[in-house]
Amino acid sequence: MDNLLHNLGKSPVKEMRAVLVWDLFVRLFHWSLVILVLITGITGFLGEEWWLDYHVWAGYGIGGLIITRLIWGLVGSPYARFSSFVFSRAETLRFFKELLRGRPSHYTGHNPAGALMVFALVFVLISITVSGLIVLGGQENQGVLAGVVPYFVGEAFEEIHEVLAFLLLALIGGHIIGVFVESRLSGDNLVRSMVTGTKESASPDEIKHSKLKSAFVFLTVLVLIVSSGGWVYVALADLPPNGLVKMTANETYASECGDCHFAYHPSLLPANSWRKLMMGLGEHFGEDASLDKDISKGLSDWLQKYASEKWDTEAANNLRELDAKNPISITTTPYWKKRHGEIAKNVFARKSIGSKGNCIACHKDARSGRFDDQQISIPLYQKEKEI
Repeated sequence: MDNLLHNLGKSPVKEMRAVLVWDLFVRLFHWSLVILVLITGITGFLGEEWWLDYHVWAGYGIGGLIITRLIWGLVGSPYARFSSFVFSRAETLRFFKELLRGRPSHYTGHNPAGALMVFALVFVLISITVSGLIVLGGQENQGVLAGVVPYFVGEAFEEIHEVLAFLLLALIGGHIIGVFVESRLSGDNLVRSMVTGTKESASPDEIKHSKLKSAFVFLTVLVLIVSSGGWVYVALADLPPNGLVKMTANETYASECGDCHFAYHPSLLPANSWRKLMMGLGEHFGEDASLDKDISKGLSDWLQKYASEKWDTEAANNLRELDAKNPISITTTPYWKKRHGEIAKNVFARKSIGSKGNCIACHKDARSGRFDDQQISIPLYQKEKEI
């Protein structure tokens, strides 16, 4: 390690010249990936829930970039091909021993450490993209997998997605450190190289390859993948979202209950809670909301028919855990309190909202029972802390 630090900044004494190493596609891929990963990081770690669309589209972009890079890694320019940086175990071990001595061998393209980092990043990015699609489909009932992934699978993959995101951060940190160390030891400015495409090399010849042939093969393979994938996408996207029920409208419910407050979607409480609620209309949260017996029975039957047990949405699954002391209240459930815990009481008291139970004030799709993150819009919202 002392040798490594001692030799930082010392370039190998060889006759080097600038040659083109990274073609335009590799450079565009690299910086586009940097931008999209940055967007997913900001929207995932720091963004609000209603930024989900930006996170998802950036994730789709990353998936598309990875697919094109995998193809280019087979048919692209010499140092873009995976075959140019697949090293034997012996050569990899030798390189790391040289690195610890502060005198690693110079590689025009990727060295063994850089190659391992490329493969690790690609693997983790693919895993993050796939797990993200599973979470989006199962937990949010959105995306191409919404019709095939149940909620419990999406929920399980949320933790996997988060762990992979932290792993990606660690790899990015390692990548930045590696770029710094190699730049100092080799004398190459690797960041600039990924902009200009040139590196210092002892090779006497410029890198040559058939650009026309590479482009033709690349486009051919890409068209085949996109067209075949398009059929799969259309078939999956045509499936109705898993866990959403086709529900018959009930104008009586909308008028009788909606005249006094927001008419809550049946999926927000289990059947037993709706039954208890409808049986106790004489003392309905401090008021007498009694209805004609036949009307009350009809509404009770309808609410129980479409209660949370019938749905596989995020809201339906989580709101089944009730407050034991008040099993007919949505806003006292552990899930509701957890999701709204950072919102101060005076926010709910605003005229634009009115109360904790006025879901439609902040959730534009509350009547559908979906409660998509993108549909959240808190009027005049600011993150206030309760005093």
